Order: sequence, then structure tokens, then C-alpha cells
Amino acid sequence: MYSLGVNDMSSITLLPNTGIVRFSASDFIAATAQSSSGTSSCGWAAEISGDQLNVAFPDEAARYWVADLPIPPGFHVELDGRYPHARYISFITYDGATRAIDGIHDTQIAPNLGSINPFVAGAVRTSVRRSYTVYVRNATLPAGGRARNTVYTANGKPVPQTKTSQPTQTATLIYRVYEADQGLDVTGGVGLPELELVSDDGTQRRRLPDCPAHSLPSTQQVTDGLAGAGPGPGEDSVPSTELGGQDPPVWLRYTNAVDGVANGALNNPRTGRVWPPVQQATNMLPSGGFYENIDNAYMTAFDTSSYGDVLVFHGRAPATPRTYPRSDATMGRGQLRYWSMCSNTTATQYLACVKDDDVALDRGGYYTIVISSAANRPTTAKPGCGIEWLPKGPLPSAPIILRNMLPDPKFKQAIQDIAAQGREQTTLGPYYPLGYYFDHAANFDTFVKANGGCAAFAWPRKPPASYRPAGRPGLG
Repeated sequence: MYSLGVNDMSSITLLPNTGIVRFSASDFIAATAQSSSGTSSCGWAAEISGDQLNVAFPDEAARYWVADLPIPPGFHVELDGRYPHARYISFITYDGATRAIDGIHDTQIAPNLGSINPFVAGAVRTSVRRSYTVYVRNATLPAGGRARNTVYTANGKPVPQTKTSQPTQTATLIYRVYEADQGLDVTGGVGLPELELVSDDGTQRRRLPDCPAHSLPSTQQVTDGLAGAGPGPGEDSVPSTELGGQDPPVWLRYTNAVDGVANGALNNPRTGRVWPPVQQATNMLPSGGFYENIDNAYMTAFDTSSYGDVLVFHGRAPATPRTYPRSDATMGRGQLRYWSMCSNTTATQYLACVKDDDVALDRGGYYTIVISSAANRPTTAKPGCGIEWLPKGPLPSAPIILRNMLPDPKFKQAIQDIAAQGREQTTLGPYYPLGYYFDHAANFDTFVKANGGCAAFAWPRKPPASYRPAGRPGLG
């Protein structure tokens, strides 16, 4: 057994042949994390992704590493890392209800002496001098502003928006990397940050040891299986239950986990009378949940088989920096840092995503995205026709999530600008994805053929009418 004594209150113990680190101060046990370099700090407990832990609605282009860090009194945690070659990174702390407490992202992280921050607009993205140090303190975010490169375990906001993990003397920290550059590993070519427990007076420092690379068996086949599942064509003679969503779909800004679940269950023609008071009540709860990213804002719509086999979204794409697959030499600007649309299951697994730099756009900068089960995929729903496709998966209703990240202050049509639910379309304008149901895949293919065909498809000035199946009588 290999021990690194910190003081009489705390020690770090590496159990032989297990890859497990034990912190006696909080009786914390952390499993090792995946790293393409062969080793990584033992403090990284798990990786969230489609081929590892596919939970909490992850984005296909992102990787999330989780650390549960005990911070005894008089100590803090330091993370020594190198800025990855990627679109975005952040460090965010969470409470026990999976709600974000505090965090900082790449441009807010000052580089170490002699290094540069390649995420700042205009910075050279390929610089080899790219080191930084981030601090995690079991303390409240100061009213006067955060200390340099510091993340806290309490947000200091009044009830009901108070969020903290201070009483547990631990910090649940998630390190995110969005879209590593082409040809690099998921860490962006720099590995994971090293973790070190440091006394506040600086006299005691104990770096967590590195552990051999260890990961769960790949779960990508499970994700792919869910994405490929789902029924074939619906039966036209069966009336719609009118459950699972609206026709046409309605996007709502995400506020908190309870509101999100209630939206999926109640925001439909059959239970619509119940939804408004529930919506009002749930929006009074603390924001966040599902390990949300504080630099993202989200909207959710639901694709339900109640209204047709095929759902189509058409909207304008915000501009973003070019980092993948072809990258500018310097970090660019955009209306957003990143955006994506993802199909998911109600069990919080993502199925697939379409993101800013791989979505097909027409001459006006608009996208057309089709969502259906794999069995109901139209033959024209492919990039060669200028049309993207997302799998709906096996369930009758699928939550569709649109992400907007870090809007430019001059861009006023981001999800972040939506003041309250119900103002989504008026705020986003052309960037609001309008939805249209088609009863069957063949009907969408006919629509494409009537508007230029695969080789020259153009969205018509007069959009299609969303398919309206006959409702089931007597259930209102």
C-alpha cells in the first residue's frame, strides 16, 4: 500500500493493483479515469460519453470527466493542466441535486507565466506554451468577484437559488472538453489535468498519483443499438393519442430538471390544461439539474409518434469559430462559440447530434434536419441532399435538445436571451427551428422531389403544413 500523508486529518492511499484512491478525510473512493496517454490522475473518477457513461443528456462532440474531491479545512485543490487543442473547456462544481454551483471556462482561465491562452480570440491555436493552474476552494464565491482561476463550492445566492456542497467538505467537479481538433485524442492532445491537494498556507502539497488507464467496457454498441431501434411506419387508421408533445413542436427554454420532466409529460393537447400551473410552479424551483453546463443555454422540443413518422426542423444556423475539421490558425469569433441539436431518450441517453461545423447549410445559411426512427428514415435524409438526419430511437417520444454556447454580447438571438418560457420564437427569430410533421417517409421524399429533388433541394418560401392526424375522440 502506497500512502501520501497530508496531515493527521487526511491521507491519500493508493490501493495496490486496484487503481483506487482513498481519501480518509472524507472516506471517499474514486475509480480511475480513461486516458489515451496510458495514465491519468487517479482523482478523475469517471468519463461521461456515448461510449462510457451515457447519462444526463451528453453532447456527442464533448467529453466530461468527473472528480469527487474531498477538501478538508485549511486545504484547497489545484489542477495543473495544458489548454487542449479544442473548441472549449470548463471546470464546473455541482451540488447533490446535479445542479451547477460555480464554474469558469477557457477564456476566464489565465495562463501560467510564459504561456498563452489559445482560446482567446486572435490567439495562436497551435502554441506549445499553453499551461494553466485552476484552484478549487470549499468556500463561497465572493460578492466582490472570484480570485484568479478559482472555482467555489457555494454560489452565495439567496434562497431558493442557493447551491452548495460546502457542508460535505467535498467538490464534485466536471471538466469538459468540447470537440478536440481533428486527429487528436478526446483530451485534445494534452491529457487530463493533474490534481493536487494543497494547504492554504502552501506548506503542504500532495499530488495525487497517476493510475493506469482504466475505463468501462465500451458502451458504444448500446448507444448505436438504441439509435437504430424503433418501429416502422405508423398505422394511419389508428387515431392519434395526442400525447408526448405538440403539433407543430414547441421549443421551451430549459430552466430546471423538474420543469423539463413536466414539460415532456404534460405539455400536450390531452393534458394541456394541467401544464400552465405546473409550469409556473416548477419555474419557481432552483435552476439547473442533469449536470448542466453554465456556459450553455438549452431548448427542448419533443418528437412524438402521435403526429407522424417523420419530424423536420428548419432554421438558420448561428456562426461559430472554425476549429474542426479545418481550423483557422488563430482562434476566431462567432455569434456563438458552439451549437448542436441532439436526439435523446427520456432515460437521458443521447442518440446522436448534429453540430455547427458538420451540418449541411443552404445558400442562406439554413439547415434542414429530419428526425425519425431508423426504419422510417426518408431516402433523401442525407447530407448528399443537403439534409441531415437524427435517430428518434425506440420510444414513442424523444426529447430533442438545442444547445447554444457562449453567445457574443452583440448577438441578441441566442437561447440565453430568452427572458421567460413562451418567448422562444420571438427572441430567436430565424434561429428558432420551425418543426413540421410528415405522416410517412415517402411523403417527405415527395416533398423533396417537388422542391428541386436531392441534387437541388431548396426549402420552399411557403413551408409545408405540419401533418395533422385525426385525434382520438372522447379523451379531452
